[in-house]
Amino acid sequence: MIRRGDAGERARLKEIAIASTGHWGYEPARVREWADRGDFSPEVLKGLALFVAEAGERVIAWASVEPRGDTAWLADLWVEPEWIRQGVGARLFRRAAEHARSVGARTMEWEAEPNALGFYDKMGGRRIRDSTSEWGRMLSVMGVDLDG
Repeated sequence: MIRRGDAGERARLKEIAIASTGHWGYEPARVREWADRGDFSPEVLKGLALFVAEAGERVIAWASVEPRGDTAWLADLWVEPEWIRQGVGARLFRRAAEHARSVGARTMEWEAEPNALGFYDKMGGRRIRDSTSEWGRMLSVMGVDLDG
């Protein structure tokens, strides 16, 4: 089930983001440092439309959308490692796109984790430009049209 999330769930959301990032083999200390920098503060999360996926009563994945006029920004899409490739991420992605469309966005963009490029291709994403992450990695900024 996918439902709206809220900033009060921030500890669980942070846990999922850390586990998901760590799944790709990044250094645990660096992942923890990133997670502790403030992206999961109530103030930041309250500015986003949050969506969580549940299995039973447990939150197993989440996404967030930041409205930016004609272009919405998919700020987060994190899935617990044991749920990766189970369709949860696709359902969250579609829910995020639906929300972006409902608030007037014509496109949705995001920075893509290199290990998730195949997933985003399947979601209809296309590479728009490159971006350099805070870790110095080259990331693809991808986008999808929401008009149809």
